[in-house]
Formats: sequence, structure tokens, C-alpha cells
Amino acid sequence: DLVRTRQYITKFIEMRSHLQGCALKLQTVKSHQAMAEAMQNTAKAMGKMNKAVNVPTITKMMAEFEKENARTDMMQEVMGDAIDDALEGEGTEEEEDRIVGQVLDEIGITFGEELPATAGLTVPTNGVAEGPTKVAAVAGGG
Repeated sequence: DLVRTRQYITKFIEMRSHLQGCALKLQTVKSHQAMAEAMQNTAKAMGKMNKAVNVPTITKMMAEFEKENARTDMMQEVMGDAIDDALEGEGTEEEEDRIVGQVLDEIGITFGEELPATAGLTVPTNGVAEGPTKVAAVAGGG
């Protein structure tokens, strides 16, 4: 009796796992069905959009947009330059030169310094190294 009960329990567990497998397969088939319907609807919608879209018209609109955008950019640049010229005073250029001079002094660069001497070699254009040649030195700086 005990052996028969254990066999029934084992068969019951096997039957339950088979039923769960069948349920999983049904769920998978339903998912595939839903995916196929969604893809079919998407294909129909894309077909309608492709028929509705007029490529030459869109191309013409994009070219016109690009042309107008370039024109706007040019106008903006001209207006910006005009505003800068109108707002720029006589002292701003001198102020800029003074600030640039301060920055250059801070980093140790001054105009009018003599350039450091080179080894007197030039780089030939034909790729063959030549011996030392004389090079004119900068006189007076600046």
C-alpha cells in the first residue's frame, strides 16, 4: 500500500510538471501570436507612411531650410559685427593690448627679446642633410 501511494505521488508530480510545460508552451505560442500581429500592424502603418511621404517635396523643403538657415547665419554675423563695432570705444583696443601685455608678462614672454641662437643648420627641402650653413639673424627685434 505504501509503495503504491509513493508511485501515485511520483506519477502525480510527473503529470503536474507535464501540465506546467504545456502551459508554458501555450504562453509562448500566445506571445508569438501577439508579436506576429504587432509586426503585421507595424508593416501596414509603415506602408501607409511610405505612400504618404513625398520624398522630392521633403528634399525641396530641406534645401530651402538649409538656404534660409545659411542666410540667417550670415545676417546674425553681420548684425553681431555691427553691434560690436557700435559698442566698441576708442579705449577698448588699448585696454585689450594692456591686458594681453600683462598676461604675457606673467608667463614670461615679452616682445622685443632676441630669439635664441640656433645651431645654424637649415632643413633642406630635398630630404638630404647638408652641413652647417649661415642663417640671417633677426636684428633689433619686433
